[in-house]
Amino acid sequence: MGQLFWKFLLAFWLALVLAFGAVFTLNQLSQSPEQNRAQLSPQGRFFLQNAQQLIDAGGVPLLRTLVQNWQADPMAREQLLMLDATGADILGREVPADLGQNPRTKHLVVHTAGQPLQLVLVNKDNFWQQRAFAMRERLSPRDTGPRERGLPPSLPPFWFHPLFLLMAVIVTSIAASLGLAWYFAAPVRQLKTALSELPQRQWQTQLSSEMTGRRDEFGALARSFNQMAQQVYQAIVSQRRLLHDVSHELRSPLARLQLLIGLVRQHPADLDNALDKVEAEAARLDQLVGEILTFSRLESGEVQPRLELVPVHELLDSICADAMLEAESRQQQLELVQNPVAIVQADAELLYRALENVVRNAIKYAGSGAFVRVESLWIDGELLVQISDNGPGVAPELLPLLFNPFFRADKSNDGVGLGLSIALRAVHTCGGRIRAENLWQADGCTPAGLLVEIRLPGQSAG
Repeated sequence: MGQLFWKFLLAFWLALVLAFGAVFTLNQLSQSPEQNRAQLSPQGRFFLQNAQQLIDAGGVPLLRTLVQNWQADPMAREQLLMLDATGADILGREVPADLGQNPRTKHLVVHTAGQPLQLVLVNKDNFWQQRAFAMRERLSPRDTGPRERGLPPSLPPFWFHPLFLLMAVIVTSIAASLGLAWYFAAPVRQLKTALSELPQRQWQTQLSSEMTGRRDEFGALARSFNQMAQQVYQAIVSQRRLLHDVSHELRSPLARLQLLIGLVRQHPADLDNALDKVEAEAARLDQLVGEILTFSRLESGEVQPRLELVPVHELLDSICADAMLEAESRQQQLELVQNPVAIVQADAELLYRALENVVRNAIKYAGSGAFVRVESLWIDGELLVQISDNGPGVAPELLPLLFNPFFRADKSNDGVGLGLSIALRAVHTCGGRIRAENLWQADGCTPAGLLVEIRLPGQSAG
């Protein structure tokens, strides 16, 4: 808070100096002789205009008496000097050395008995002090009660003293600077503390509701920090879960490989059959590693989509032709219904991978004798691809987890649970959306399969 305090204090005083300087400069530039004369007090204007008549009527003694009576009034803000030929005041008052250079002085030469008498009107240096004392005397006359203890009758109250006013400004500026510094430093200190906790693996660090509830920029910053910290925490949790799931998935094929090696050692005659199984497990392991690498690249954002015009109808034709053999081996029917021509702007490889994963996932989990339907159509300028089946569907409580990595609704089925996760991230990378929902029969209670929808922004060329 120290640096902020000095910056605020300096800014406060700089603003004061600039404000006073600007006001003083504008006031000086806007002054004219006519305005200066207009600012004279009525008494000062009276003496300058009628001094000659007063001298003619009663001589210098009359003028001296009137001037002395006026100067004795504490409310008089000007002083009338009467200078003789030598430049001395006839009342014995001190004459300022810069009298002739002061543009506010008013001169009038009056001749008395052939001798010049110069009248000079100047402002009183202690006018405000005398005025304050006069106000005090009028509000609290000395003869109505005891004087304030320790305050001589010739001095005004201490709060009119220039030094007190200066000290008041200094104290006020320091208090204001301290308040501003604390106001700005407190939330920054809380944010700094929270940031220092993140490297200490306190991933669930959150700023208080007092900070996030503020309606200024600090409140917006606090809310952004909490959101960032939550995202970091979720990323760490996802990374740990991914590491655990990868380790678990790799353990199964490796365990089977070790088992096959042990069987070969016990039964060398069955080598050919064992090698076939080893080859199958190695292929499965290679597929698993490939899917993990693909998912990792998509998850980290390393894959930069190469956008181009992709004929989706051709991709679906190729995917369904390849999947037909797998569907027939499961006694399933695979139907493709699509627009004659459907073109979107996407990454062809990623889109192919996403569509293939969803179609093969439907064939794999729909069950024997199921019906799988793939359909594409245009809706509101988007290409909608629907992959549906009449299988058992997914339990409603498991539906939100369907696109999570390594999630399998049917644990007994083959697979690693990365197909839909890769499809989700591939579709998002291509600028599309994907969702899944259960299909229900007319009674609304009996499951009738699963529907996966993929929406892609694009253009129809047909």
